[in-house]
Amino acid sequence: MGKNNWTTDKTEEISAESQNSDKSTGFENVKTIIADKIHKAAESLGEKATNPDAHHGMAQYRKQASEWLEQSAEYVLQFDHKQANARVREYVGQRPGRSLLIAGGVGLIMGAILRRR
Repeated sequence: MGKNNWTTDKTEEISAESQNSDKSTGFENVKTIIADKIHKAAESLGEKATNPDAHHGMAQYRKQASEWLEQSAEYVLQFDHKQANARVREYVGQRPGRSLLIAGGVGLIMGAILRRR
């Protein structure tokens, strides 16, 4: 009887790990898709910035925006949702009152925005 409980527990644990890895894989896929789209936008701006017909002032702004987009794409690729989740949980545990106020404020703002539609 003890062996069956262990087997059941192990099976549930493996199933949970499998679901978590599926979620992680899905999240990684979404990160890659978003980073690719940001990278393409950066390339497009970079090409427009190097266009000889472009105005000099606008070319500088496009080049700067292109660099920022490239940095954003790298950030998205390197983002670790597990670490972010741990930091948020730690913050909420240390400052529950402030966290409730922030959540309430965000809820009020979102409610006001959605109500206007």
